[in-house]
Order: sequence, then C-alpha cells, then structure tokens
Amino acid sequence: MTLKRIFCALLCLLLIVGAPVMAEEDKDARIAELEAQVAELQAQVDAYHLKEIVASFDGGEVPLEDAEQLYNEYVNMYAQYGIDIAAYGMEDMLRESVITALAEDAIVGYMAGQLGMGLTEDQETAFAEEAETTYQSILDSYYQNYFASQYETEEEGRAAAEAYLADMGYTSQYVLDGLRQTQLNTNVYDYVTGDVTISEEEVQTAYDEYVAADEANYTSSAYSFETAFTNGTTIYYTPEGYRNVKHILFRFDDDQAARYEELDSLLVDLEAEQIAAAEAEAATPAPEATEAAETDAAEMATAEPETHRLASEIEADIAAAEAELEALYAELLPEAEAAIERFNNGEDIEALIEELNDDTGMPDTGYAVSETAEVSSQAWDPAFTEGALSIEEVGGLSAPVYGSYGIHLIYYVGDLTAGATPLEDVHDTVESLALQSKIEQTYSDQMEAWKEELNLATYPENMA
Repeated sequence: MTLKRIFCALLCLLLIVGAPVMAEEDKDARIAELEAQVAELQAQVDAYHLKEIVASFDGGEVPLEDAEQLYNEYVNMYAQYGIDIAAYGMEDMLRESVITALAEDAIVGYMAGQLGMGLTEDQETAFAEEAETTYQSILDSYYQNYFASQYETEEEGRAAAEAYLADMGYTSQYVLDGLRQTQLNTNVYDYVTGDVTISEEEVQTAYDEYVAADEANYTSSAYSFETAFTNGTTIYYTPEGYRNVKHILFRFDDDQAARYEELDSLLVDLEAEQIAAAEAEAATPAPEATEAAETDAAEMATAEPETHRLASEIEADIAAAEAELEALYAELLPEAEAAIERFNNGEDIEALIEELNDDTGMPDTGYAVSETAEVSSQAWDPAFTEGALSIEEVGGLSAPVYGSYGIHLIYYVGDLTAGATPLEDVHDTVESLALQSKIEQTYSDQMEAWKEELNLATYPENMA
C-alpha cells in the first residue's frame, strides 16, 4: 500500500469516528480536533516519505531506490576493474555524485516541460521501438551465452535471463528512460547554450593560458614534451634545444629479441658483479703483523671462505656477452648498410622510410629529441637519443645505431623553433577549445542557478 493510500485510509477512519450526530456547539471543536490529528498524520507521512527520497526541489524529487540502483551499478563497475570503493573510502563521494547526477536529470526533465522542450510524439514512438529492440538484443545475448545450456526449453531459458536482467534493474523501461533522458538533456543543453559565442579577446586569453601551461609543463618534463609531440598533441610552447628526427628501424625478430633480452640481462648482472667485487676488494684491510692480526688470520683460516670471482674472469664473461651481442646486431647490419648506400646514392629518405621502416608507430612528423645537456631526452632508448644527437647537419643520416629494438638509421629533419607557437598557427584549435569551455561553463552556471531557484535539497544520509 502506498503512502497516499495509507493517508487516505487514516483520514477516512477519522471521519467515520467523527460521524455520530453531535451538538452544534461541539462541531467546531470536533473539526479542530480532527484537523489537528490530520496535520499530525500528515507530518508523520511527510517524515516517512522524506526517508524514501535523496533529493527534492520545487517541481520534483529523486527516489531513494533510483539512487541505490545507480550507486550499486557504479560499485559493480568499479569492482570489475578491481577497485573496492569501501577500501578506498569512496562511498560518500560516490553517493554525492549519484545524487547530484540524478537531481540534475530530474531538474532537466522539469525545466524541459517549463521551457516547452519536451519530447514529441514521434520521438516517444521512436524511442519506445528502439528501447524494445535494444532490450531484446541484450536479452537474447544473455540467453544465448549464459542460460540456453541450463534449461530444456527456450521459453524457460529466456524467462530466466529476463529475471536475471530484472534483478540488475535492466528492463526495456530502463532503456527507454535512458533514451528519453538523453534527448531531454540535449534539448535543454542546446536551449541554454545555443547562443554562446566567443570573442577574439577571449581567444587571446585562452591562448595565453595554454602557452603558460605548456611552458611550465614541458620545461620541467622532457618526457611530457616528447610524448606530446609524438602523439600529435597541439603544442603551444616548445622548450629550447630540440631537434626533429625520423628513422628507419630494422627490428629484431622474435627470436633475436629474446636473445637480446637474455644478453642484456646477463650484462647487467655481470656489471653488478664487477662493481660488487671491486667494492669488496677495496674494503679488505691490509694485513698487519700483530698478535691480533695473527689471531684474525687463524680464525679466517677455519671460517667458510667467501667466494669471489677474479676480476679477470668477470671481464672475460662481459667481453664474451658483448661479442655475442655484436654478432646479433651483425645479423641486421647488411640491411642497414644497404639502406645507407641507397641514401648516399640520392634516394629519397621518405621513400626509404616508407619501404624499410619497421617502426609502424612513427608519426608523420617524426620524433623530438633534445640536444642540450639541461633537458635530457627521457622518452627514448638512450642509444637512440645519442645517435640522433650525433648527426652534425640537417639532412644527414646517422651511422647504424645499436638499440634495444634493433638497428636504427636516424635522419636529422631539422631543429624545432623554441618558444610560444604563434597564435595564427593554432587559432582555430584555441577558438574551438575556448568556445567549448565557455559553452560548458554557461550550462554549468545555469544548472546551479536552477538548483538555487528551485530550492534543491539533498539527503545523502538516506543512502548511508
């Protein structure tokens, strides 16, 4: 029984109790008594109802069950990514986010009606058809993948799949509500922001902010600049000392890559052993001809000896590993040398890159590499950086560079101009971004104004 029905039943009961004929002078007193009881009952009903919502405003409210459903959807989504919101202390933040989102949707629905921005009959019909089609598609997918093998008949399997989806809150009505809300959001958003424009002064202001942000970021992080350049991100400020390079990579195949990893790891271990042996040797005190020294020597003679390889043995192993690594690169070297010869004979570098390069991820603009000691390149294999900076003139090609992926032939495209990118070069991008930012701010400001005008109140404690 709903709250309204309970209230009506209680009211009828009071009226029945007050039905017997009474003296005229007692009627006013009895009416006042009944009105007081009705007011008390109404207050109790209102208090009970207040616990069943999470937000209210002049024109609507958000049911607690809707908020709990959306909250649980988010909890399950985070769990799929291995995030326990309770462990991270995210419950209160998530509740606030859910309530805010649902309250804003409710306000949009209300304002759409006030502004004449509601859905047309044709839209309602189209959304109903789309919702049913979408729901049936999801239902069929769940039936086929999870329930078909568990039930003897298709009817039973589909019923089980439908019950499962309903338990998750997913129904055709849920889909329809989502389609309707999306269209209402679009209608109201377009109404609020349709006339927003941006001036050249605002473009200039936004440009200055982008330049300042890039300068602060890129001058302190070579990695950020180099990855931004590689990814094609619009760059508003270029630090000093960068050159633009492209390359031809002759990549190790899988077997060669595995051998490289083994040899590289072996060399790291050998070099660590070499350092440890040198430190141990330096820490060994010179023997002294004293009684104490003789006692120490006697104790050392009976103790378990520490095993230290001779420096010459370690050096021999390092030399052997380096020789194997050199032999590995030698397997790729003929291809690299042939490419160098073709370049030296006048073939176009772009054509050679197109034909020979195994680096399929290299952008058309190539890479940015620092040529100053103050800003060391961080995004690249050190061998690549060193090879790129070894080229003396623009238009030159490096000698074969032995890197962690194979052999590089690096071409010096040119130097990057340091400083702020001219506004005219990025004007359209800045204008578009600044306009979008202003549109979003305009809508956000209007939403906050509606919340205040409509006396929005939220009750997150009801979800605790």
